[in-house]
Amino acid sequence: MDWFSSGRVDAFRFVRVCWDTWKEAEELSGITGGTLERNDLTAIKASGSIDYVEQPRLGHDLVRVYSDSYFPSSGERASIAQGTYLVSTPSSTYRGAVEEGSADLYGVLQVLAEDAFEGPLVVPAGTVAIDEAARIVREAGLPVVASKSAAALNMPAVFDDRDASKLDTVNWLLGFAGFASAGCDGFGNVLLRPYEDPAKKQPTVLLRDEAGACVYRSGVARDFDAFDVPNVVIAVRSNASGDSLVAEAVNDDPSSEFSTVARGRRIVCKETVSDVEDQAALQAKADALLAEKTSAVEGFEISHAFLPFEMGEVCDFAHRAAGLRRNDLVAVRQSLKLRPGMECTTYFRRVARR
Repeated sequence: MDWFSSGRVDAFRFVRVCWDTWKEAEELSGITGGTLERNDLTAIKASGSIDYVEQPRLGHDLVRVYSDSYFPSSGERASIAQGTYLVSTPSSTYRGAVEEGSADLYGVLQVLAEDAFEGPLVVPAGTVAIDEAARIVREAGLPVVASKSAAALNMPAVFDDRDASKLDTVNWLLGFAGFASAGCDGFGNVLLRPYEDPAKKQPTVLLRDEAGACVYRSGVARDFDAFDVPNVVIAVRSNASGDSLVAEAVNDDPSSEFSTVARGRRIVCKETVSDVEDQAALQAKADALLAEKTSAVEGFEISHAFLPFEMGEVCDFAHRAAGLRRNDLVAVRQSLKLRPGMECTTYFRRVARR
């Protein structure tokens, strides 16, 4: 489907999803709109709100939000599951016989964030980290899609029930295996996927001010904070057995304004981890930390018509009027309006190419 064409007609469906079976039940009525939020900078990743003139009676079930788009000129249709959420209706207003209000939406990772183990959890040495993470997710009642990994703990890991939620534990296990933190898709599946360095990704999102293909508003906002940006990350694995490993990631690219070459000095950030699989995994951790800290320097907030892309994808952006052209912007946060046009405001961070 050509999402850059004008004349698209958008509609929305709100479907009840049974918690016990994860099957769709009836379509909900009385919901008039709302906003969906996606944010890779938070642990929960997905949230939002919906407005209603008839309060959805869901009990402990969930709501799935679909967008249905139609191009009259071509007859093309596209239906997208935008998210599956827990629903909270903290307040409402009665206007005669009509009860109206706004309900808060929480992504399914909220289930893991709110839950904790009944006592300290001890994960034995030799346990495959991703298998254990997937087990925790499933036992919390959530569907999971996990990539394969053989990374196994070198030493026992203990998670104190007073401090660690189940989501904290899952994300620790994912980090050990070199995976990204837990995510979720539009159908509420918890995603356990390897970390991908944005600097190595090619652009898959196009936002350009070209005739007939410009879908973003003028007034692009840019922020830039280069204070104390490290160009060296030293990661250390230190444990009780005295088995220590050290990995160093260095930005020495002459074309980077933050590099050791450009600044003529090292700005070092040190990170200690309790366990990683091996030297290669520790090096990957150091590389990822350096990329993350460098990418946080510059960002662009762009308002645009809906385009189907996920957080973490890289954007090729051109704003000729401002003299801007970047093909290294990674999407990290987005707000989507549930109304025709599905206007989005997406925050992109500049990728640290090395």
